Amino acid sequence: MLLPRILVGVFGIPIAIISIYYGNFLFLLFLLIILIYILKEFVYMVNKVGYEISGFIAFLVGVVVFFSIILEHIQFSKLSIYFTSTNITLILLFISLLEIIRQKPLGAVGKISVSFLFPFFFAWCLSHLYLIRDIKNYGMKLTYILFFTIWIADNSSYFFGSIFGKKKLASVVSPKKTIVGFVSSIIFGILGFLFFCRVFQMDMVISFKELMLVAIIITPLITISDLTESLIKRDCGFKDSDDLLFGHGGMMDRFDSFLFTSPIFYYLILFFLKSK
Repeated sequence: MLLPRILVGVFGIPIAIISIYYGNFLFLLFLLIILIYILKEFVYMVNKVGYEISGFIAFLVGVVVFFSIILEHIQFSKLSIYFTSTNITLILLFISLLEIIRQKPLGAVGKISVSFLFPFFFAWCLSHLYLIRDIKNYGMKLTYILFFTIWIADNSSYFFGSIFGKKKLASVVSPKKTIVGFVSSIIFGILGFLFFCRVFQMDMVISFKELMLVAIIITPLITISDLTESLIKRDCGFKDSDDLLFGHGGMMDRFDSFLFTSPIFYYLILFFLKSK
């Protein structure tokens, strides 16, 4: 399993690094492709266990929410502050109307919930990665810091958990996750975060204490985000969301660590930058 993971990393990491470097449309396209693949995997999994949700609806929710958050951030006018909430309201109205028209109330609550919640969740996560990249003067550096921190934390968890991990962290949700792996993820994640903040000179902009606070908050979220995605897979009876990336599972498996991490990282960093 190690060789396929290395090969995927050799090709995948440069693509991510280049798209982050150039930002703008290239990074937007990079995130949009990831979102589409994740939604495809999600629809396949949940429909395998009988939810029978529409792929069109899931894609509609994901893509509309993704662009709503990004376009609202641009703030074309004073009205744009309501852009995301308006679109979310219209999407929920549309999904509910479809279920009313179907006239099959049994299972309707589950279908509406599944069709909306997780496509929204994935789009919310990835759109905030774009917002991080779009932070004036510091976006590229901050995006690299977050990506590198998550890569270090994930690989530390995998390495130390595989060798030294005995006691499981959440055996039913994710059988391979161990307490040793979790602790290793936090320790090396914090060290990696602080190291890259020094490399990219973010410690010249945000104080060490504030950066340490950010690191302490986001590093446990990496594992929590991972376990949240595992909940979906276990509920659907899947080990991997797909076999798209050899040795890595699907696209959802590769970007699960960003689910809670990217939005919370964005708001923490924004708070500390605006407080200066």
